[in-house]
Amino acid sequence: MLAVLFIAVAYTVLIALHAWMIRHHRVEGAYEPRAARWLASRFGPLPPPRPAGTFLARQEAKAFDRLLTGDLDPADYRALMAAVAAQDALERPLRVPFPRR
Repeated sequence: MLAVLFIAVAYTVLIALHAWMIRHHRVEGAYEPRAARWLASRFGPLPPPRPAGTFLARQEAKAFDRLLTGDLDPADYRALMAAVAAQDALERPLRVPFPRR
C-alpha cells in the first residue's frame, strides 16, 4: 500500500513539474504528456512554443562567454556543452534514411 502511495505521489509531482515547464519554458517539438498539457491549460491559454534552436543557442553562447571571462573552467564548459547536445538530441533527433537494397 505504501509503494502504491509513493508511486502515485511521484507521478503527480512529475506531471505538475511538466505542466510548469509547459507554462514557462515551452519548446517546439518537445514531448508534452496529455495530463500535463491539460493541467497547464487550466491556468490560462498555453504560450506558443518557441523554436528549440534559439534557446539552446543562447545557452551555448552564455556558457562560452563565461568560459572566456574565466567564470567557468574548461571541464565545466565541456559538461555544459554535453548537456546542451543531449537536450538538442532529445528535441530534434537526427533521422537518417536507410538506403534500400
